[in-house]
Amino acid sequence: MKINHLTSDTSEQRKDCLRGGVSVFVGGGTLAIRCAQLALQAGCEICAVLSTDDVFSNWTLREGIPRLSSIDGLTELIGQRDVDLLFSIANPLLLPIDLVRKLRRGAYNYHDGPLPRYAGVHATSWALLAHEREFAISWHLVEEGIDTGDLVVQKEVSIETSDTALTLNLRCYESAIVGFMELLSILKMGKRGGIRQKSEDRSYFPRWRRPDAAGCLRWDRPARDISAMARALSFGAYHANPLGSAKILTADGFLTVESARVLNQCSELQSGSLIEIDRDSWRVSTKTEDIDVFFGDVAGKRANAIDIAKHYRLSIGDRLPVIDDAAAAAIRAQMERLAPREEFWRCRLEKFRAPDISCFTSSRKESVPEWRTSPKFILDALKYFPSTERVESLMTAWLIYVARVTGA
Repeated sequence: MKINHLTSDTSEQRKDCLRGGVSVFVGGGTLAIRCAQLALQAGCEICAVLSTDDVFSNWTLREGIPRLSSIDGLTELIGQRDVDLLFSIANPLLLPIDLVRKLRRGAYNYHDGPLPRYAGVHATSWALLAHEREFAISWHLVEEGIDTGDLVVQKEVSIETSDTALTLNLRCYESAIVGFMELLSILKMGKRGGIRQKSEDRSYFPRWRRPDAAGCLRWDRPARDISAMARALSFGAYHANPLGSAKILTADGFLTVESARVLNQCSELQSGSLIEIDRDSWRVSTKTEDIDVFFGDVAGKRANAIDIAKHYRLSIGDRLPVIDDAAAAAIRAQMERLAPREEFWRCRLEKFRAPDISCFTSSRKESVPEWRTSPKFILDALKYFPSTERVESLMTAWLIYVARVTGA
């Protein structure tokens, strides 16, 4: 996409545009590091970094660049000294518009999708689910609203039929670096701005949104849709996709899928029928072609599909549950309701250490039990809670009790 830059600085400003200019970086990951290195090479001073992950934090520590801990700290810095540019890269934080307006030359954000389409998060996954063949990355001005600012640089990215979220993100990463070098060249020439996004072409994907049936494979759908679901939710063996995992519904619960491969054959059996079970995969019938489904283990290696079938008491000829539209909508709605809490629990679980519960399993008969029953009126109080909160409230009380007994 060709971008026309709307305005230019005066000749006096143009001389001092990057070399000697002062910038701050907000975001994380290796892409933020590479862009920061390119900015330094262009002569732009980085006066501070607001890092959102350890990767970028560790780099700034090695480089001796001051680190900020919050948006408030960034606001205070920009209020105390003249800052020309802000670069937002892989940044989950919303930048206050009042902060942005204090920058002398503006704030620029990297978005891993073609704007105005695919605004929001997980753009690569949503594009794969939509069977897109053309894609792009965008560098745009930060303005009021999410991903709404004028487009400054946009680089096309092709999508291959075998792409996963991981491989498409890697291709976007490469284009992002090329795009950032172009952005630096534009800023060096004293140009600012870009082209206004067309609001009528905008689509937006909020952080809490989840795919159809929250990633459960639906055997009554075309094989290409099932393959797209598995590929869109695959971030590689060591990278969990916050959008969710591809899953198979069984009579005993959910089973995580590593990948799915469409075959050039159709058994014409009922959708969801198990055609073959071997060490590497299950062969399953769909609405169209048959499909091979592969599984991974926690170490990132391919799991033994025969053992998995035995564990779930499945044999050739059995039929996996087929999810209808009503059930798919209910699963998705439930996951979207829980999505805002995921980040909190992910951080808690990363720090989880199993408590010592030997106090519950002691074999000392002479020991006096360190527990007692609760009065009936406490349990009766549960009826005053909404039905959706009763189990959660009871579990919370139990966990508080375990925490007090174990000291964890």
